[in-house]
Order: sequence, then structure tokens, then C-alpha cells
Amino acid sequence: MNFRGRFHTTRSVRFRGNERGAAQVEFALTVLAVLLVVFMLMELCSAVYTYTVLSDAANEGLRYAIVHSTDADFTTNVENTITTYALNSAHDMAPMSITVATPDGSAPPGRVQITVSYPYVPYTIWMASPPTMHAYAEGRMMY
Repeated sequence: MNFRGRFHTTRSVRFRGNERGAAQVEFALTVLAVLLVVFMLMELCSAVYTYTVLSDAANEGLRYAIVHSTDADFTTNVENTITTYALNSAHDMAPMSITVATPDGSAPPGRVQITVSYPYVPYTIWMASPPTMHAYAEGRMMY
């Protein structure tokens, strides 16, 4: 038998025995870090999606306002169009506020300005103070 090979084997077994549990601790720390990054990324994607829905809702309201400027309930119909479109989002859109302004008068070719605000409600609790999102659209009435 080779004495050197035997000594080397016992030494490596002894060394491995002293590190018992180190891999489990490293795995736990790594999993926590990866999960934190994944949840933050999901929250960021949700915030961007919500802002996109708000922006598209403001644009949809503007399209309605441009074409239907002579309606009797102009402002109410524009707000209903925006609210209906915003309900496509996965969030509760009840706290959303809509402002429809006609600074040049309510007759064509006046301008229509639409502002949509929404206090973002995060899915996770890591956001200390969630932002209030604002979307703005402006155009000229045609008909």
C-alpha cells in the first residue's frame, strides 16, 4: 500500500467533515437573494404595465373626445371611456382620477387635455412610498 495515498484520503475526508452545513447556508442565502430580485422585477413589470394601461386609457379618451366633441354629456362620456379602458388592468382602478379640460372652448377646433392620475398599489410590500402615476394626452377636436 502507498502511505501517501492513504494519508491524502483521510485528510480530505476529515476536511470535508468540518464543512458540514456550509453548502446549505450558501444555498439559503443565494435563494433569498434570487427571490428578492425576482419579486422586485415582477413589481417593476407590474408598475410599467399599469402606467402603460393609464397612458393608453388617456389616449383612448382623447380619441373619443376628438370624434365626439358635440355630444351632450361630452365630459362624462370621455371619463366613462377612460374608466372602461383602464379596467383592463389587473389593479383596482377605483382611486383613479380623471380630468378633462377644454382650454380653447368646447367647440371644434378647440383643444382637449386629458390627465389621468392613479396612486399605484404595489403587490409586494417592499415599496415604502408607492408613486402616483400620471398620464397626459392632448389633441384637437375635429367633429
